[in-house]
Amino acid sequence: MGVASLTLRPAVPMGHVTGVPFVAALGVAGALDARVAWPHEVVGAEEEPIASVRARAGFDDEGIYVFCDVVPRGEKNLDAEMLSCAVREAVDAWVSSVAAGRAAAGPLAPVLSDYFDALASMGEDVEVLRAGRAVAKGTLMAVDVWGRATVRLADGRELELAPEQAELRRIVTRCQ
Repeated sequence: MGVASLTLRPAVPMGHVTGVPFVAALGVAGALDARVAWPHEVVGAEEEPIASVRARAGFDDEGIYVFCDVVPRGEKNLDAEMLSCAVREAVDAWVSSVAAGRAAAGPLAPVLSDYFDALASMGEDVEVLRAGRAVAKGTLMAVDVWGRATVRLADGRELELAPEQAELRRIVTRCQ
C-alpha cells in the first residue's frame, strides 16, 4: 500500500485508461518539483527514486475505475493528502481534455508535451531491463501517445517498448 491510495473514476474510453498512471505521475512530479522516469516513476534531480505510481483498472456497477497507488521509494517523507490532491487534479484536467477530443490520437496526446518536459533521461543513454537484467543499451528517443518508449540502439535499430515489456535505467558515466 502506498502513501496515497485512491480510486478514480475517469470518464474516458476504456482504451484510454492506460494513460492514468502517466498522468498521475505527472501530477506527483509537479507537486514534488521532481521529474518522471518512464513510464510512471517519480525521480529527483539526480534521478534518485522518490515514488512509483501503480494503477489497476477495472469495471464495476458504477463503470470504469482505476485504483491508483503512490508508493514511496527511498527515505522521502511524502504528504499523502497533497499527493492525492495532485493526482486527482491532474487526472481531472486530463479527463476534460479527453472529453474535448484532444486524445483522439491516443491517451497521452493531451499531456505529451508536459510529459516530455518532465521526462528524465530523454536523449540520454539507457539500459533496457527485462526481469531486472540488462538486455540492450541505447538512447531514449521518444515516448508516443500510447506511452511506448523508443530506444535507438548503437546499430541504428529502434526498440519500441510498452511499459509492461521492460524498464529503462539511465546509464551513469563516471569520470575516472
